[in-house]
Amino acid sequence: MDQSSWPALLYSLVGTPAPILAILGAVNWIALLLAIMTPLLVLFARHEVRLRRLRQIQDFYENFEKKDSDQKGIATNPSFEFVRSKYTADLRLDEPPKDAKPLDERERLEMLVRAAEQRRVYFGYRLALSTIGFMVFAYFGFHFLGNALACGLQSGNCPLPDGAAPTKADQLLVIAALTFVGTYIASVRTMLSRLAVFDLSSNTFLRLTGESIASVVITTLLFAALSDPFAVVGGAMTGGGNPSSIPLVWLVLAPLLGLIPQSSTKFLLVKLQEQIRWIKTSDDRFSQLTKITSPEVIDGVDYETRFRLEECGIYDVQNLATYNPILLHIETPYGIYQCIDWIAQAQLCHIVGLERFLLLRELNVRTIFDLERAIDSIHAPREFDDIYASVLMAPTERLRMAADVSKSSFLIVEAGTAKKVPVDEFCKWARERISTSPSLLSTSAEHLMCWITDDLHVRRLRRLWSDIATSLEPGSNYFDDSKRNPQNTPLKGVNQNLATRADSMANTKNGHRPTPRANGGKPVVTGAESDQSSKSS
Repeated sequence: MDQSSWPALLYSLVGTPAPILAILGAVNWIALLLAIMTPLLVLFARHEVRLRRLRQIQDFYENFEKKDSDQKGIATNPSFEFVRSKYTADLRLDEPPKDAKPLDERERLEMLVRAAEQRRVYFGYRLALSTIGFMVFAYFGFHFLGNALACGLQSGNCPLPDGAAPTKADQLLVIAALTFVGTYIASVRTMLSRLAVFDLSSNTFLRLTGESIASVVITTLLFAALSDPFAVVGGAMTGGGNPSSIPLVWLVLAPLLGLIPQSSTKFLLVKLQEQIRWIKTSDDRFSQLTKITSPEVIDGVDYETRFRLEECGIYDVQNLATYNPILLHIETPYGIYQCIDWIAQAQLCHIVGLERFLLLRELNVRTIFDLERAIDSIHAPREFDDIYASVLMAPTERLRMAADVSKSSFLIVEAGTAKKVPVDEFCKWARERISTSPSLLSTSAEHLMCWITDDLHVRRLRRLWSDIATSLEPGSNYFDDSKRNPQNTPLKGVNQNLATRADSMANTKNGHRPTPRANGGKPVVTGAESDQSSKSS
């Protein structure tokens, strides 16, 4: 049964009027199917993503919540609360009775999962309605693309009369169809990337529709004004010298302009930049200094992992350093400990710079907390302040480049006289200024460490670190036969100071604040402890 028999069959069954039959016969059903199925599949996938990740949030809570404890745990952690609210903000729950007992976190999560399974979402129909514009645009795009392919990409209307050459209007339809291919691919990519981080909203579909229409219109106008932008190159770029054919360069340029959002607008501005002098341009003097640091410098992040992180909007080390570790764990296939380790490394790299980060890593300091404990711990020897202050204040190539490009010099004061010095001499002078006494060096190093670790994203990660460490069993601090185990101290006769340190470190992990430093910020060792330490050694 051919396609023309379907309207006749429908008319014989229900007596459809002729105008409706004409409309149904003119519909491109393949284009209509593709246009409707694209957003519908994305919406269906959005529901599955929400349901799966809500169950992951449940598992995370069950694993790390402190049971039978009055202390605050994961449920009150702001990082966890933000992740939970991201996936449950639009879920509709039944109003509990006025005299009902408040639900605990475990019961509330179970209720939210049930609501997600039943698709009880506030204003869910609005998200579906926002896809209508994209469906209409996609339908006409696929329709004209099919016609253009049938005509060999030379006309948007087929078949042409015998011997008739395609008109300018026919060529414009081909360029619009090819631009649609690029915009459609870019739109699907955007939908999937937003879906990966559960950021698909009505604004996403409306924005994609508007940007796609703008790209098609501007690209078509560019073709009408510049049919052969590379005519000086020769006939190879003009479609073989046939004035009635579309230049080959436009068969490639049109999809590319549609593939990159707003690229057609930028292309037009570049062409007009010589005539429009009031357009503000970028200061590219420091382009070599402001390059982003790839996440691949982080230990454990390879080429494939980098692209997986980019789906979450993480393109450089700064993005990774400020990312919510629980959210990264939920939205990627990586474990929570792996995510915490990556973020702690990224925070150290982002704060001290790539050069110093690599130096510190070779000195057994991988994360921001390793550096904090090496300098700020009450058990840290004074010599470590000297060692790591030398690394933190060392001159780097980037610092030299910044001074050279900006034509800047440092001013130092010696004997009451100010003078300009280069980078290396300034770093040497600054290092000597804080090293006039051991106590000043320790105070300066601890002050430097204080502002380094006081960023909000560092404090958030420290809170999560402490919560997870508290949820682990006490035996995770050391092995049974460890010298740091207080139970082995009276049996083995080891240094009592080691046991004291072990207890203090365990209290620190459990959320207790350690005793502040005394005597210049270092622990005080009594005579008895000193004698016992000498005997043990």
